[in-house]
Amino acid sequence: MVIQSRGVVAAMAGVAVLAAASAATATAAQTARPAGAAASCGTSVDPNTRIPSGRRHTGPALRIGGARVEVRYGNAKQGAPYYVWAAVSGAGKGDTVTLEWDVDYGSWADFGVCSATVHSGGAQNTRAVAYVHGKGWHLEAQACGRHAGHRACTAYWP
Repeated sequence: MVIQSRGVVAAMAGVAVLAAASAATATAAQTARPAGAAASCGTSVDPNTRIPSGRRHTGPALRIGGARVEVRYGNAKQGAPYYVWAAVSGAGKGDTVTLEWDVDYGSWADFGVCSATVHSGGAQNTRAVAYVHGKGWHLEAQACGRHAGHRACTAYWP
């Protein structure tokens, strides 16, 4: 079927350009984040070596059976930038803990996920990502855990 009106053809061409641009933007945003959960932490630090135990704090937490999942946050010293990570304790081998975060710039490209799997000992944490903020926006994070076949997430922090 051929439509003879130039306005309709131009409008359809415009829709096609917008769709292609949206697909390219979504692809670029996805490409910017590595696909593997263990590699998706972006710029991050190991909270066990970077954040002294006396400077670690607990945010929202929940229980999944016998496992405790929590958002943790802290900084290396007074005045230093804060970091946030997810932790699980009382878990079993193969259980997972995930930090999910979003910085609301109005784009899903600002969403990130960082995951870790319990290998032994029943406790595990993710890597820690920097807490960023500015006028009218800030990072929000939640901890999610999978234990005994069930998955649940804490409330967002802060």
